[in-house]
Amino acid sequence: DVIPHEEVGFLTNIAVLAQAIVMAIVVLLLPLARWRTLRAGNAPILRGAIYFASLGLGFLFVEIALIDKFSHLLNDTVSSFAIVLCGMLICSGLGSAWADRFSSAPRGGVRIAVVCIALFCVVFALVLDPLIGIALPWPKFAQIALILIVIAPVSVALGMMFPLGMASLSGGAAPFVPVAWALNGAFSVIASPLASLLAVMFGYRVLFAVACVVYVLALFAQPTPRTATS
Repeated sequence: DVIPHEEVGFLTNIAVLAQAIVMAIVVLLLPLARWRTLRAGNAPILRGAIYFASLGLGFLFVEIALIDKFSHLLNDTVSSFAIVLCGMLICSGLGSAWADRFSSAPRGGVRIAVVCIALFCVVFALVLDPLIGIALPWPKFAQIALILIVIAPVSVALGMMFPLGMASLSGGAAPFVPVAWALNGAFSVIASPLASLLAVMFGYRVLFAVACVVYVLALFAQPTPRTATS
Protein backbone atom coordinates (compact mmCIF):
# COMPACT_ATOMS: atom_id res chain seq x y z
CA ASP A 1 0.00 0.00 0.00
CA VAL A 2 2.91 2.35 0.66
CA ILE A 3 5.13 1.59 -2.35
CA PRO A 4 4.01 3.26 -5.62
CA HIS A 5 2.69 0.70 -8.11
CA GLU A 6 5.26 1.71 -10.73
CA GLU A 7 8.16 0.81 -8.42
CA VAL A 8 6.96 -2.63 -7.28
CA GLY A 9 8.49 -4.45 -10.26
CA PHE A 10 11.81 -2.64 -9.85
CA LEU A 11 12.01 -3.48 -6.13
CA THR A 12 10.98 -7.08 -6.78
CA ASN A 13 13.86 -7.43 -9.25
CA ILE A 14 16.27 -6.10 -6.63
CA ALA A 15 14.98 -8.62 -4.07
CA VAL A 16 15.21 -11.53 -6.53
CA LEU A 17 18.69 -10.42 -7.61
CA ALA A 18 19.87 -10.34 -3.98
CA GLN A 19 18.61 -13.88 -3.40
CA ALA A 20 20.16 -15.12 -6.64
CA ILE A 21 23.54 -13.58 -5.76
CA VAL A 22 23.52 -15.30 -2.36
CA MET A 23 22.82 -18.66 -4.01
CA ALA A 24 25.50 -18.04 -6.65
CA ILE A 25 28.06 -17.29 -3.93
CA VAL A 26 27.15 -20.58 -2.27
CA VAL A 27 27.65 -22.38 -5.59
CA LEU A 28 31.00 -20.64 -6.06
CA LEU A 29 32.16 -21.70 -2.62
CA LEU A 30 31.01 -25.32 -2.91
CA PRO A 31 34.03 -26.35 -5.04
CA LEU A 32 36.20 -25.58 -2.03
CA ALA A 33 34.82 -28.74 -0.44
CA ARG A 34 36.41 -30.68 -3.33
CA TRP A 35 39.47 -28.47 -3.58
CA ARG A 36 41.97 -31.32 -3.28
CA THR A 37 40.20 -33.39 -5.92
CA LEU A 38 40.02 -30.48 -8.34
CA ARG A 39 43.64 -29.47 -7.78
CA ALA A 40 44.86 -33.06 -8.02
CA GLY A 41 43.29 -33.27 -11.46
CA ASN A 42 44.71 -29.87 -12.41
CA ALA A 43 41.17 -28.55 -12.97
CA PRO A 44 41.02 -24.94 -14.31
CA ILE A 45 39.02 -23.58 -11.37
CA LEU A 46 39.33 -19.83 -11.91
CA ARG A 47 39.19 -19.89 -15.70
CA GLY A 48 36.34 -22.39 -15.67
CA ALA A 49 34.36 -20.32 -13.17
CA ILE A 50 34.71 -17.17 -15.29
CA TYR A 51 33.90 -19.00 -18.52
CA PHE A 52 30.71 -20.76 -17.43
CA ALA A 53 29.48 -17.84 -15.33
CA SER A 54 29.90 -15.59 -18.38
CA LEU A 55 27.80 -17.95 -20.50
CA GLY A 56 25.01 -17.90 -17.92
CA LEU A 57 24.93 -14.11 -17.94
CA GLY A 58 25.47 -13.49 -21.64
CA PHE A 59 22.83 -15.84 -23.03
CA LEU A 60 20.07 -14.42 -20.83
CA PHE A 61 21.11 -10.81 -21.54
CA VAL A 62 20.73 -11.37 -25.28
CA GLU A 63 17.50 -13.31 -24.86
CA ILE A 64 15.81 -10.78 -22.58
CA ALA A 65 16.84 -7.84 -24.75
CA LEU A 66 15.42 -9.54 -27.85
CA ILE A 67 12.17 -10.44 -26.06
CA ASP A 68 11.64 -6.83 -25.06
CA LYS A 69 12.50 -5.43 -28.48
CA PHE A 70 10.20 -7.78 -30.36
CA SER A 71 7.37 -7.23 -27.88
CA HIS A 72 7.17 -3.74 -29.39
CA LEU A 73 6.93 -5.24 -32.86
CA LEU A 74 4.18 -7.71 -31.92
CA ASN A 75 2.56 -5.40 -29.37
CA ASP A 76 2.40 -8.42 -27.07
CA THR A 77 5.03 -9.41 -24.50
CA VAL A 78 3.66 -12.95 -24.08
CA SER A 79 3.85 -13.71 -27.82
CA SER A 80 7.32 -12.22 -28.04
CA PHE A 81 8.48 -14.31 -25.08
CA ALA A 82 7.10 -17.51 -26.61
CA ILE A 83 8.49 -16.91 -30.11
CA VAL A 84 11.93 -15.67 -29.08
CA LEU A 85 12.41 -18.32 -26.39
CA CYS A 86 11.26 -21.16 -28.63
CA GLY A 87 13.33 -19.95 -31.57
CA MET A 88 16.47 -19.42 -29.50
CA LEU A 89 16.21 -22.81 -27.79
CA ILE A 90 15.79 -24.67 -31.08
CA CYS A 91 18.56 -22.77 -32.86
CA SER A 92 20.95 -22.92 -29.90
CA GLY A 93 20.30 -26.67 -29.78
CA LEU A 94 21.33 -26.86 -33.43
CA GLY A 95 24.42 -24.84 -32.54
CA SER A 96 25.27 -27.29 -29.78
CA ALA A 97 25.00 -30.15 -32.26
CA TRP A 98 27.13 -28.31 -34.81
CA ALA A 99 29.77 -27.59 -32.16
CA ASP A 100 30.78 -31.25 -32.35
CA ARG A 101 32.68 -30.32 -35.52
CA PHE A 102 35.12 -28.42 -33.30
CA SER A 103 35.45 -31.05 -30.56
CA SER A 104 39.10 -31.65 -31.45
CA ALA A 105 39.87 -27.91 -31.42
CA PRO A 106 37.35 -26.25 -29.07
CA ARG A 107 39.40 -23.07 -28.83
CA GLY A 108 38.90 -22.38 -32.53
CA GLY A 109 35.17 -23.05 -32.29
CA VAL A 110 34.79 -20.68 -29.34
CA ARG A 111 36.69 -17.98 -31.23
CA ILE A 112 34.32 -18.27 -34.20
CA ALA A 113 31.24 -18.26 -31.96
CA VAL A 114 32.36 -15.24 -29.95
CA VAL A 115 33.14 -13.21 -33.07
CA CYS A 116 29.65 -13.99 -34.43
CA ILE A 117 27.97 -13.14 -31.10
CA ALA A 118 29.87 -9.86 -30.76
CA LEU A 119 29.04 -8.81 -34.33
CA PHE A 120 25.35 -9.58 -33.90
CA CYS A 121 25.20 -7.71 -30.59
CA VAL A 122 26.62 -4.63 -32.31
CA VAL A 123 24.20 -5.00 -35.23
CA PHE A 124 21.23 -5.46 -32.90
CA ALA A 125 22.16 -2.36 -30.92
CA LEU A 126 22.44 -0.27 -34.10
CA VAL A 127 19.72 -1.48 -36.47
CA LEU A 128 17.10 -3.40 -34.49
CA ASP A 129 14.97 -0.35 -33.67
CA PRO A 130 14.84 0.92 -37.29
CA LEU A 131 14.10 -2.63 -38.51
CA ILE A 132 11.22 -2.96 -36.07
CA GLY A 133 9.86 0.39 -37.24
CA ILE A 134 9.87 -0.82 -40.84
CA ALA A 135 8.15 -4.11 -39.92
CA LEU A 136 5.36 -2.60 -37.80
CA PRO A 137 2.78 -2.48 -40.66
CA TRP A 138 3.61 -6.01 -41.84
CA PRO A 139 1.13 -8.89 -41.33
CA LYS A 140 1.67 -10.98 -38.20
CA PHE A 141 3.08 -14.04 -39.98
CA ALA A 142 5.70 -11.86 -41.71
CA GLN A 143 6.68 -10.30 -38.38
CA ILE A 144 7.11 -13.73 -36.79
CA ALA A 145 9.17 -14.90 -39.76
CA LEU A 146 11.38 -11.80 -39.41
CA ILE A 147 11.92 -12.50 -35.70
CA LEU A 148 12.99 -16.09 -36.37
CA ILE A 149 15.34 -15.03 -39.18
CA VAL A 150 16.94 -12.38 -36.98
CA ILE A 151 17.49 -14.58 -33.93
CA ALA A 152 18.56 -17.78 -35.72
CA PRO A 153 22.22 -17.01 -36.53
CA VAL A 154 23.15 -15.55 -33.14
CA SER A 155 21.32 -18.39 -31.37
CA VAL A 156 23.37 -20.97 -33.24
CA ALA A 157 26.56 -19.22 -32.11
CA LEU A 158 25.27 -18.95 -28.53
CA GLY A 159 24.49 -22.66 -28.50
CA MET A 160 28.05 -23.57 -29.46
CA MET A 161 29.64 -22.05 -26.38
CA PHE A 162 28.58 -24.46 -23.64
CA PRO A 163 29.46 -27.78 -25.34
CA LEU A 164 32.79 -26.33 -26.52
CA GLY A 165 33.53 -25.32 -22.95
CA MET A 166 32.70 -28.83 -21.81
CA ALA A 167 34.97 -30.24 -24.52
CA SER A 168 37.78 -28.23 -22.92
CA LEU A 169 37.26 -30.04 -19.60
CA SER A 170 38.96 -33.25 -20.64
CA GLY A 171 41.53 -35.36 -18.89
CA GLY A 172 42.38 -34.12 -15.41
CA ALA A 173 39.91 -31.23 -15.70
CA ALA A 174 36.91 -33.60 -15.84
CA PRO A 175 36.11 -33.23 -12.08
CA PHE A 176 35.17 -29.61 -12.84
CA VAL A 177 32.23 -30.64 -15.08
CA PRO A 178 29.52 -30.68 -12.34
CA VAL A 179 30.84 -27.35 -11.04
CA ALA A 180 30.56 -25.89 -14.55
CA TRP A 181 26.90 -26.96 -14.79
CA ALA A 182 26.16 -25.44 -11.39
CA LEU A 183 27.89 -22.14 -12.18
CA ASN A 184 26.11 -21.78 -15.50
CA GLY A 185 22.73 -22.41 -13.89
CA ALA A 186 23.36 -20.09 -10.94
CA PHE A 187 24.44 -17.16 -13.10
CA SER A 188 21.54 -17.74 -15.48
CA VAL A 189 19.25 -17.10 -12.51
CA ILE A 190 21.19 -13.94 -11.64
CA ALA A 191 20.96 -12.75 -15.24
CA SER A 192 17.17 -12.42 -15.35
CA PRO A 193 16.65 -9.78 -12.62
CA LEU A 194 20.00 -8.15 -13.40
CA ALA A 195 19.05 -7.73 -17.06
CA SER A 196 15.73 -6.15 -16.12
CA LEU A 197 17.44 -3.69 -13.78
CA LEU A 198 20.08 -2.74 -16.36
CA ALA A 199 17.42 -2.28 -19.03
CA VAL A 200 15.33 0.00 -16.83
CA MET A 201 18.31 2.04 -15.69
CA PHE A 202 20.35 2.26 -18.90
CA GLY A 203 18.32 0.90 -21.80
CA TYR A 204 18.39 -2.37 -23.73
CA ARG A 205 21.37 -1.41 -25.86
CA VAL A 206 23.43 -1.75 -22.68
CA LEU A 207 22.35 -5.40 -22.43
CA PHE A 208 23.77 -6.11 -25.89
CA ALA A 209 26.97 -4.28 -24.94
CA VAL A 210 27.37 -6.19 -21.67
CA ALA A 211 26.62 -9.50 -23.41
CA CYS A 212 29.33 -8.73 -25.93
CA VAL A 213 31.81 -7.99 -23.14
CA VAL A 214 31.08 -11.14 -21.12
CA TYR A 215 31.42 -13.37 -24.18
CA VAL A 216 34.77 -11.80 -25.05
CA LEU A 217 35.76 -12.40 -21.42
CA ALA A 218 34.67 -16.03 -21.82
CA LEU A 219 36.92 -16.35 -24.87
CA PHE A 220 39.98 -15.31 -22.90
CA ALA A 221 38.99 -17.40 -19.87
CA GLN A 222 38.18 -20.59 -21.79
CA PRO A 223 39.77 -23.61 -20.09
CA THR A 224 42.24 -25.62 -22.12
CA PRO A 225 42.28 -29.41 -22.15
CA ARG A 226 44.73 -30.76 -19.58
CA THR A 227 46.03 -34.04 -18.33
CA ALA A 228 46.15 -34.92 -14.69
CA THR A 229 49.37 -34.19 -12.88
CA SER A 230 51.29 -37.06 -11.43
